[in-house]
Amino acid sequence: MKILSGRIFPLLGSVTLLAAGGVTAQEYFRDFGTSRSSGGIGRLGAGSEVFLGNSQNGIEPVTDTDLAKDERNYNIRIGILDLSLAVGVALEANDNITLSEFNRQSDVVLRPQFDIEGSLRFSDTSRLRLGVGLSYAKYFTHNQFDSDSLLISPTSAITWTAEAGAFKFSIRERLSYQEDPFYQPTLNVARYSRYENQAGIQVDWDANQYTKITVGYDRYDLWANDPAYSAVDHSINTIFFRPSFQAGPRLTVGLNASYSMFEYQQASHSDGHSLLVGPFIRWKANDLTDIYLEAGFQQSKFDTGTVFSTVDRLTGAVNGTGLDTENASGWYAKLEIINRPTEFLRQKLSFSKTAELGFQSNFYDLYHVEYSLDWVIREKTTLRPTFFYEYYKTSGLGPEEAHRFGAALGIYHVFSDNFTAGLDYRYIVKDSNQFGADYYQNLGMLSLYYKF
Repeated sequence: MKILSGRIFPLLGSVTLLAAGGVTAQEYFRDFGTSRSSGGIGRLGAGSEVFLGNSQNGIEPVTDTDLAKDERNYNIRIGILDLSLAVGVALEANDNITLSEFNRQSDVVLRPQFDIEGSLRFSDTSRLRLGVGLSYAKYFTHNQFDSDSLLISPTSAITWTAEAGAFKFSIRERLSYQEDPFYQPTLNVARYSRYENQAGIQVDWDANQYTKITVGYDRYDLWANDPAYSAVDHSINTIFFRPSFQAGPRLTVGLNASYSMFEYQQASHSDGHSLLVGPFIRWKANDLTDIYLEAGFQQSKFDTGTVFSTVDRLTGAVNGTGLDTENASGWYAKLEIINRPTEFLRQKLSFSKTAELGFQSNFYDLYHVEYSLDWVIREKTTLRPTFFYEYYKTSGLGPEEAHRFGAALGIYHVFSDNFTAGLDYRYIVKDSNQFGADYYQNLGMLSLYYKF
């Protein structure tokens, strides 16, 4: 616990990163997969104040509210096609680019970004949405960490939604190329280059005035761009079933159930299957507070075992190998509380406990709690503090147990309907029982974002 004793939460300024989008789940466990986890302080951008972009789920049916937002947000119309184009640039100062305990390296990183958001209006109830976020990372000193190619934001997606009577159909395709290792907490590296693709179909049936039934299929693929990580290349096929019942004007109860089959491309990681099932409630406690609670049973079984190796973090030498044959079985939970005490203030508290697919292990148990606040301190100025804590423990012999704390503070000012600037600071600290796996990182950023 040596890092925690001297360097916990030295908040001095304000961050988040321009470029990658706000996906809040681990690579395997998605809202359309087999878990309900959160992801911590991810990569956001100053442009989020003036550029709405895709929803995080990317497959929500079109609503009247969505249509109204689209009319305000798109600034180019060609026939039935609405478009919005935006560009941004960020200058990042990072004192530990490799997330290392020893031999820490600092650098300044330039991050340009280009976003396209579009919508094809076939009818009042049928619409095709597309969004692409492109970016690049240029390191001023350590150019070996420059992006291998254009980064594609995980919020990039093509989504079609349509209604037919009591049925709503949604089809989604989402491709991304990312290098940020933040969402894989077991890694201590500067880059984790991978392509990810997630596609799915969902059908919502309003069986009657109070009952809604949702069924769907989701396919997720990951391909590592770096041969060092090719062992984690895998695919996951998931079917899900979600009936719900409106028990009152403010209360909805339901059941979430999904079954997934995962398959790795290399024998060093075990194939297997996973089951997740549990009830949920969605409660509008009052006009200011919304609560979502879900809890249930989660089980992952692995066909064989995953090969793991112990590595000297100072020399890189492999000290030995082993086989992880442990299965995951236990409870999962997700809690979200959203409160809007005034029109200028919005706060969110979330907690999750899940089992995630591992990295050189079958899985790891992850506990995550996070608090965020959006505060409009002036008419066009927003303050956004965020805090999170997470604990994880990997499966297998000699497991890693680690804690991560994070805090971020960002201030964003909208100079006009088209131009936004952001100033951010982020601090993260990790404390692990494995030698050489501890780190802390300070990151500051200035970002500018312009929507045409």
